[in-house]
Amino acid sequence: MATPRLRLVSSRGAAKPRALRNRRGLVCAGGGVTGAIYEIGVLAALEERLDGFSLTDCDIFVGVSAGSYVGTLVANGVSPSVLFRNVTHPRASDLDRLSLFRPNVREMFSRLVAAPLTLAKSVRNFRRNRREMTITDVVASFAGLLPSGFFLLDGLESWLSEWLSEPGRTNDFRKLRKKLRVVAVELDTGDTRVFGEEGSDTVPISRAVAASCALPGFFRPVRIDGADFIDGGVRKTAHISLALKDRCGLVLCVNPIVPVRFNYSRGLLPTGRDQGAIASRGLLPILDQVFRLTLHSRLQYGLSRYRRENPESDILVFEPAADELPRLMRNIMRTSGRIRIAEYAYRSTLQKLDADYESLSRVFERHGLRLRPATSIAKAPRRPEAARKEAAAETRATRR
Repeated sequence: MATPRLRLVSSRGAAKPRALRNRRGLVCAGGGVTGAIYEIGVLAALEERLDGFSLTDCDIFVGVSAGSYVGTLVANGVSPSVLFRNVTHPRASDLDRLSLFRPNVREMFSRLVAAPLTLAKSVRNFRRNRREMTITDVVASFAGLLPSGFFLLDGLESWLSEWLSEPGRTNDFRKLRKKLRVVAVELDTGDTRVFGEEGSDTVPISRAVAASCALPGFFRPVRIDGADFIDGGVRKTAHISLALKDRCGLVLCVNPIVPVRFNYSRGLLPTGRDQGAIASRGLLPILDQVFRLTLHSRLQYGLSRYRRENPESDILVFEPAADELPRLMRNIMRTSGRIRIAEYAYRSTLQKLDADYESLSRVFERHGLRLRPATSIAKAPRRPEAARKEAAAETRATRR
């Protein structure tokens, strides 16, 4: 099996404004529940290999959708190793207390009560315009029977608000020691809203995170200051530009969403059907693949543009290998299998760091950081804490 390679985007030349080499940004893209877990595993591996540097010391944190949840925790001083230990705990984790799937019962009930009126209007409209209406018009006329989202994000907001209220943490953008940017999209205008920037920093962080996580159709839009907000990934996949705008010389980006790539040489084509591996599974897997292709292609386009416009900045993007994407990550809202996802992210990131050690060492050195030498993957521990203890022991032995 070929070792996955880490994509490095870097260049040289003049830039306006000039990037600061010792200024670092962390960007966490969206990806649902599985994406958040993947990001935690990647960040734990990165922190494990960066000598003397904690990711909590980055200068700016940018979070989109599920990435806003992870970015908020790290920006509040929670190290990725602690998050990793939490999500890989076999019995419980903070994810279990988020209540992500609270049904939108009140709106569903109100729409059900109004169903006879909605149907009557649809029938009347069809009779008046039956010569012009198509079957798609008829189906669309019944859309009013569906809620604006099947689930609520009240549980996520409530838990995060309580967690950020504990000593040493804050639910106020203005009181954070570091810069935090949480991105959402205003539904009625399509405009991007960056919570945490001046003029949008009075909204509680927990409320902004809920708005950024409001996946259309799945979650009900989150209302803030009289406006409805949905998932921040609708406009851009990662919003790396916010870190570059803050003059970051080094941007670390974690993107959990990549297209699924089936290797037909391994016999994955279903037998007995004249369809491929995805189409044979029905509509939802097809839509999921389209969703992944759209987000990933936008990220690729954005990276090429950032390379031209910010030649002094280095951008490192960590993402799963498309042909090795774990089956557990193909349903982004799945809450089970988190231990395997986190450990896959952790160990595959170590592989990437080892495979590109020489080039990555030079990149990190340009920004005042040191990447610890490559290690044997076979000896790589399953927990970041174990690796830290091993490294400390090796250092003590060397000094003796």
